Amino acid sequence: MITKKTDYIIIYLFLFASILCIAMTSRLFVVKELQMDEFTGFITFVVSCLLLSAVYISFQSILNEYLPPVVERIFQSKQKVSSQSILEIETPSVTEIQCSVNDSATQNINSILNYEDCKLTTQLKVIEEQQRVLDKVLHYTLQELSMYVEKDNMKRLCKLIQFFQYANKDECDKIQIQITISSKLKPIDLMHFGWNIGYPFNKSGIEIATFIKRIFAESLQKSEISTLKSKLRLEGTCIIKIKENL
Repeated sequence: MITKKTDYIIIYLFLFASILCIAMTSRLFVVKELQMDEFTGFITFVVSCLLLSAVYISFQSILNEYLPPVVERIFQSKQKVSSQSILEIETPSVTEIQCSVNDSATQNINSILNYEDCKLTTQLKVIEEQQRVLDKVLHYTLQELSMYVEKDNMKRLCKLIQFFQYANKDECDKIQIQITISSKLKPIDLMHFGWNIGYPFNKSGIEIATFIKRIFAESLQKSEISTLKSKLRLEGTCIIKIKENL
């Protein structure tokens, strides 16, 4: 709103400046060229200003009266031509619409098929990662316990670890197989071993404690599951150390 007012002020200033310039030129012409007196020059200046203002007002009135109808007729004629052009546009046939629908359906089917491929790829990656973790845990077990576990017990232990990867607490609590281990390993070693293999499997403390309590039942007969859970990372003299990463 303020911008529009400023524009109008500028326009009118230019207009009045033009009128004053023309009136001043007329006065100078009368005084110097026609050798008239100053009073006549002043009258010429005033009359010129009034005449030019009257001409501007008359011209603006004519424009306001006659120009809008002409513009409106021109606009209406263009609008008619535009409407005719729109009407002349060909309407797609039923066959074309059906083809478009079929193409869209085909694209949707392809998208669904791509989704299944992506889902299968993701599942395969998860399985591969789980197998990689299991291989790492089994390799660690062989390295850490090969000096303290007989060969047959080691095979059973590896199978139990495979079971432990996906087992919960209740399933671990049902394990009946026990692993005989050398007396050189103390409860603290077995707790550390349980933590080292359970951590890569994202097992909770209670799941790890239940698992080692069942498979090393003879070596841990004096320890309760709750005690084992609270002392899995117990510091002290031991053979098997805590490992954050295998």
